[in-house]
Amino acid sequence: MPSGKKSRSNSSTKHSDNRPDLPLRTARRSNTKRVGERTEAAFLDKAYDLGFGVARPWGDSERYDFILDNGSQLLRVQVKGTDSLRAGAYETRATYTIGKSRAVYTRRDIDFFVGHVIPLDVWYIMPVEACTPAPMLRFYPHRQAKKMRLEKYREAWSLLEAQQTSNITIHAAADETPCETHEPCGADTLVRQPLGNNRPGVDAANRAQRGPWHRPVPWPIPTLEILISRRPTP
Repeated sequence: MPSGKKSRSNSSTKHSDNRPDLPLRTARRSNTKRVGERTEAAFLDKAYDLGFGVARPWGDSERYDFILDNGSQLLRVQVKGTDSLRAGAYETRATYTIGKSRAVYTRRDIDFFVGHVIPLDVWYIMPVEACTPAPMLRFYPHRQAKKMRLEKYREAWSLLEAQQTSNITIHAAADETPCETHEPCGADTLVRQPLGNNRPGVDAANRAQRGPWHRPVPWPIPTLEILISRRPTP
């Protein structure tokens, strides 16, 4: 016969491993290391599909995660992902740890900072100069927020592509007509010297007529060729 005492359930059963699995967001906080690994794997796959060459630096002592080859240059890229929505924005920081303090990424560290909104699989491709002044980065891909500071970098993969350049050739030449003036055109171009060939009367007449400043003869001017590389006008 069962005893008259009512069986009392152990309060610890509420926390037993037999409970139904809860969604990841509810069961535990996101593991930042796993978030970073997921983002790096996704970036590698995305960049490869877009035709970039991708390499990783040896070890983990560098400030950047990837070296991106766009066909004409190598770019240092730091990638960070976020899956938390706070105050209506997905956010991350363009900072890294030095000892017990944090520092902001600059051009000395990386060339581009890439933010990944993991739940929506949206990418932000930002030159590091856009992150250095305000390293708290907030993304709004889930709403119409084109006027927000960083929305212009949403899916801006073209910033990583090789920039086409055009060469402009400038040919310069100077008029070889002798300069005859009573006032100097410049100390570097005119010399003060007697005219003629020490012939009495001729030098005095020339000086009276043409003055003491004289550029004696036309001079050959070599062709000047200047090559300037610039981005073509859209």
